[in-house]
Parts: sequence; structure tokens; C-alpha cells
Amino acid sequence: MKNVSVKKLENFWEKKSELIDWIKKPKKIINKNFFYEDGVLNASYNCLKKNINEGLGNKMAIVYVDKNGVFLKLTYKELENLVDHFINYLLNNFSKKELSSNIIAIHSSANIISSVSMLACAKLGITHCVLFEDLSKEAIEIRLKLLKSKILITAADLESYNLKISNQKKIKKITFFNKKNKFNIDLKKFLSKKNFNPYNYEYLNTKSNKPFFVLFTSGTTGVPKGIIHSTGGYLVYTKYTCIEQFGMSKNTVMLTASDAGWMNGHTYALYGPLLVGAKTILVERPMSLINEDLFKKILLSEKVSILYLPVTLIRLMRSIDEKINIKSKYLKTLGSMGEPLSKHIGSWFSKKFSFKSLQVVNAYYQTENSAILASPKFNDSLKKVPFGTVGKQVNNILGMFLEKMVSKKSEIKIKNPWPGCMIGVINGKKQFDRYWDNKSNFRLFDYASLDKNKNFVIHGRLDDVINIRGHRIGSAEVESVLLKDKNIHEVCAIGVTDELEGDLIIVFVASKHENLYQAIKKIITENFGNFAIPKRIFYIPEMPKTRSGKILRRLLRDLYYNPDTTEMGDLSTMVNPGSVDKIRKILKN
Repeated sequence: MKNVSVKKLENFWEKKSELIDWIKKPKKIINKNFFYEDGVLNASYNCLKKNINEGLGNKMAIVYVDKNGVFLKLTYKELENLVDHFINYLLNNFSKKELSSNIIAIHSSANIISSVSMLACAKLGITHCVLFEDLSKEAIEIRLKLLKSKILITAADLESYNLKISNQKKIKKITFFNKKNKFNIDLKKFLSKKNFNPYNYEYLNTKSNKPFFVLFTSGTTGVPKGIIHSTGGYLVYTKYTCIEQFGMSKNTVMLTASDAGWMNGHTYALYGPLLVGAKTILVERPMSLINEDLFKKILLSEKVSILYLPVTLIRLMRSIDEKINIKSKYLKTLGSMGEPLSKHIGSWFSKKFSFKSLQVVNAYYQTENSAILASPKFNDSLKKVPFGTVGKQVNNILGMFLEKMVSKKSEIKIKNPWPGCMIGVINGKKQFDRYWDNKSNFRLFDYASLDKNKNFVIHGRLDDVINIRGHRIGSAEVESVLLKDKNIHEVCAIGVTDELEGDLIIVFVASKHENLYQAIKKIITENFGNFAIPKRIFYIPEMPKTRSGKILRRLLRDLYYNPDTTEMGDLSTMVNPGSVDKIRKILKN
């Protein structure tokens, strides 16, 4: 694809900047890969006050469902009051200098706590970073050290952690639940509307290019990186994709099952819906949606119009198909994220939750990109964008292209700058530079091909390409076809190297059955040929995963080569560390 002219790009993104309310409108639209540098705004204002000023103060903003299935509903005005309520705690316990000189770390999966904390930081113009609630002491310390953060907001009891960072003072914490802590907040009292006080703190001016938040990558292929996003560029691109790709409006009710520590929890669970003036449903424990009664209650009582789920959760639901029977007349759009959505899973998803077959928006983007790069639009037909593809690039404005085509598969790169692109990596200039090819094209480190209608088909990470006798096969391709078998709940394919035979495919299967070789052989032969039949199949009770639901294939590869290895890289985001020993035993047998 040819580059869009600089003038056209500037005109396009200047017009889209009007989606956001600015204190000072930007005159410098694009400077290399940075956007709206001279603009001034406030992110929280655009999420809260802007909607209140437009008459939406009494409209529902957030419906929070806790781990016990209890609902807390907040209007835009009530949410603003709760944010001010929390800012009062911050200003009573920390100096303005302490707050402004820190990246505030937020350690919570309890979405209402993390959401209020994020919006409070945004109102004060403070950069925030959400950490996973289940991180170990060591993992927290590593991230706080990278962030150089001395203030931690948490919903967990970390008193026993005694967090100390090298060459830094002891971490100061505002803690929910922990009565021993000086800055303790009683959660029930804090969330009680009776206690909301009309503090009405000022929305502080924030430069557009100021770091808005830092978010660590999941670490599925290596050590997590602290990705930095700007304020103005992120807000413009987020709101734009909400409207462009999802058809989101003030009438939208959005349910995004995502932890606040992942990009989805930022973009399409919190900031995106609020920027549009929609209602968003936050579920404290997303996996609790496997409870049919709770899921049905949320979908029907809140009249959810967009359901946006990770493919991992959809696949889990399919594995207990007979226990799921939910249909809603309110649903207009189904969305999926995290990995390619196969035809079989996608068809089941669309038929199971709607009275009619709806288009599933299988979105493609990464932490580094902030929001959707490619996906079907909400009004695209399945014939136009079939399952297994992620549609076309957003409005044909990014210049996404495939380079060095081999068997019609190659690495995806982006030619044109866009507002949602990362602006840096915490203490990682070399890591940041690695994303840029000749300082012009942005690398995604995924490889893909195009179908007959020019839709992108994602085949997996570059380091997950398996070259068998000259045939390049992506792990994701192998996994997608194997999931056609209903006896296979989850599967992970990896490439390994044998001195005599070269590259081979090894498959890990999570299934109640352990005699699936013939079925797997048949599927692989029909879809790829005999050359791709897995050398070994290992039946394991569960896949090692991050909290976002991504399978740690790097870990499986390391364990295959050496089951006794202790050099397994960063596993701090792993949700089920107990699975490692189980896999070791299976590999040794």
C-alpha cells in the first residue's frame, strides 16, 4: 500500500482531534510519530465533566459487578463525586509535589477501585500504571523500580510484603481493607453514596504529549516491557475506534470482560465508553461470567448491546456448551480479542448469544498500539469478513502492509503514524528503537497474509513460525484447525528443532480425553498435509497462562527442551504457576 501523503494525514487527524474537548487546541498535528504535542486537555474531563455538561449527569456511567455478584451502579455525576472523594484521600496523605513527581502505581483487579484511581490520576494530570493484583512481591518490586514509583494504591493486604526498592525510600501505600496501614480506606464506606462529598476538585491542565499511562506487556514471549502512551493521542484514537469499529454511541451498553491491567481494561472497558458517553459494565472477576445465571442477569437486566470477550473465555464457554443457553434481543455487536477467532468458535459464539447471527468483531491490536488496528466494522457482513480474519486496517489510514512475502505470509508493518502509537518504553530506549524498521515503519512482530477480499489473516508471532521442509506454518494456524474437534478444549502448538529432522511440531492439548492422535492426525493431514503431523502430543490438565488468558508458549517450549529448567524468564503475570510442576512430570514420562 502506498503511503498516505503527510498533508492528507494531518488533515485527517486534525479533523479527528475534534472528537475531544481541548483546553488549548493543538496546532502541531504530527511531528514524526508524535501527535498534538502543543495541545492542552484533561483526560478525566473528557470522560466525566464533558458528559455532565451535555446533560448526561444522571445517566448511568458504570455498573460494577463484584466477585459476589453484587451490583453497584454509578451515574456520571456520582462517578465524578467518587473520583473527587478519592482525590481528597490523595491530597490529605501526599503533598502535591509527591503526587506530581510520581507515576502512581495501581495494584488492583477490582475494577471499580482501579477505575476510580485511574480517573483520579487523570484529573490531577498524573501518570498511572495498573499492576496485576496477583503479582508476587518480587514482580511488584521490579515494576516499581522501573517506574521509580513511591506511591502504590492497592486493594490487597501488602503489609507483609514490606516493599522496598533499591536506592528508594519505602513505598507509601493507600490500601483498601488493611486496617494496619496509615492510609487505609474502608471499601464499603468508600463506595457508599451516602459518604460522597461534593469536593469539586479542578480538572488540571495536561499537556497532550505528557505520558498518560504506562502498561506492561504480558510477557508471553519474553520479559515484560513498560509501554508508555501519550494523553492526547491516546484519547483521540480510542474514541475514534470506538465509533468507527464498534459503532459506539451514548446509547451503547458495553460489557468488556477484561482486567484493568490489560490494554482492553483501559481502552474498551473504561476510557473508550466514557469518552463516548456510553454505559460500561465492569466485572471484578471476568471469569465469573462462566456462571450462566450471573451472565444472563447482566446481559438482560442491563440491556448489553456490545459484548466484548477474550477468545479464551469464549472457548471455555464452548467447552461447557450444554450449560450455556443465553440469548439477548438487545445485543447488536459481538466482539472478541486476544487471538484469532476460528470459524467454529466464532459461529458458536454468534449463535449462542443472539437471536440472529451477528457479525463478530474480531479485533487486532497490541499493548503497543493502544486500540484497534484492524477489525471488521460493526456493520460488515460475515460474507465480507469471514471468521478467521480480522478485517481491514482502520479506515485504510494506517498503511498496514505485508513485507517480504513468503508463501503469501509475511511480517506486518505500519507505514503511517497514528495517534494511539506508543511514545516510549520505561528505561528502554533500545527496546523502543527495536519497534522501528529504518526509523520509519512500525513493526508488530506478527506475521499474516491476506484473503481474497484483502482481509488480514493473523498467523501468529514471528518467533512462532514453524518451517517444516520449506513450508512455513504459524502456531496459531495449527491451533485453529485442531480446535474444530470438540474434545479439544485448548491447544498450544510449538516448533522445536531436532538435529536430524529439523523443525518439528509439538502439540500440547488440554482435554478430558487422552487418545486423540488419530483425530489430530486426520485434521492436520486434511488441512496441511502429512508433513505437518505433530511429532509428539502431550495431554496436560491446563495451559500455563497470563492473567489476560494468553498461553505462555515460550514456557512450554523451554520445558520441552529441559523439564528441569529453572531459567524460565519473567512469569510474574502467570495466573496458574502450579501448572508448571504438573507439566514437568508429564514431559518426563
